[in-house]
Parts: sequence; structure tokens; C-alpha cells
Amino acid sequence: MKKFIKFLFCKLLFRVHYYNIENLQKYDRFLICPNHSSIFDPFFIYPVSNNLSIMAKSEIFKNKLVAKILKHYNVFPVDRKKVDIKSLLHSLSIFNNNTPCELLIFPEGGVVKYESDIGHKIHNGATFIAAKLEIPIVPVFITRRPFLFSKVRVIFGEPYFLNNDLLKSKTNLKEESNKLIIKIYKLNKENPQ
Repeated sequence: MKKFIKFLFCKLLFRVHYYNIENLQKYDRFLICPNHSSIFDPFFIYPVSNNLSIMAKSEIFKNKLVAKILKHYNVFPVDRKKVDIKSLLHSLSIFNNNTPCELLIFPEGGVVKYESDIGHKIHNGATFIAAKLEIPIVPVFITRRPFLFSKVRVIFGEPYFLNNDLLKSKTNLKEESNKLIIKIYKLNKENPQ
């Protein structure tokens, strides 16, 4: 499946170029946190991942056949309209054993179409999980709103850890989530085309 997705989405439909991919090999267990401007974003990450789980909006699980296929590939739903305890517990359980694993979470919570909307809806799930489990976050910038057959840049940032003390304050957690978004978009500026 990885080879098929890589060919279809990363070579045929888009021309995907990866930068700093070695940042995915520094740790065995971590969160991958990209910006999210296109429904194709997960397909750009999947081919270069290892034992990846993906948190996705619950709406796409309404069709039973689609839900079955997604669950087969470790995609699980999250209700973005509330604090989804079930999804949070599932996220934590992914890291229960010591096997290498990765969790893809979009901290923006959904597709951000317009640049003016960047930073308006930021979710704390990624920072909470990283702080709770003391695992690193790999920030990722993906070319915004790519069109078919265009070049797509996927830039992996340096993995970093969060202090467990963040869990004591919702305000601090929110501030750290805002910093994560800034780190993600800064990758684009630090790696000019």
C-alpha cells in the first residue's frame, strides 16, 4: 500500500519532495504534527512513516465501508466539536508498549483553506499527548493548497520535547500549542525553495 500511495500521490498526482527526512529517524516513538491545508496531506506523510496511526475527523467515518478501510490502516476518529476522551485514550494507548510507532495529528484540527485563518483554531491534543507521554513532536510544513501535478514540499523539523509541567495549566498548554503552529510555519521560511 505504501508503494501504491507513494506512486499515486507523491509521484503521479503531485511531485513531492522531502526535506530533513532524517528527523523521522531520531526517535522510535513520536508525534508528527503538520499544518493542514489539503485533504491530500496525510498521503504525503504516510509513505515515509513507520507504523503510523492517524487521528482524523469523525465525519469521514460515517460510511461503514470507508470506516472499515480507515481502521484497517490505523486511522481513528476524533470528534472536533468537543473534548473527545475516547479518542484521547486511544491516542495514549497507541504508545502503551515499547514498539516503534508514530501518531499523526493535525494541530489545526481541520483543513485551513485561507492564510487569514491560520492560527485561529488550534487544538491542544498534540501538546497534551506529547507532554503526558514525554515523547517528542516532529513539526512538519507541507506546501499549502497544492494543485494537481505541482511540486509539494514536505519539511520535517527538529524533534522536540515538552515539559510535563504543562499539564498543570490549560493556559500554558494553549500557549505551547500556539508555539507549535509557529514552529510549523517557520519551517517554510527557514527552508526557501
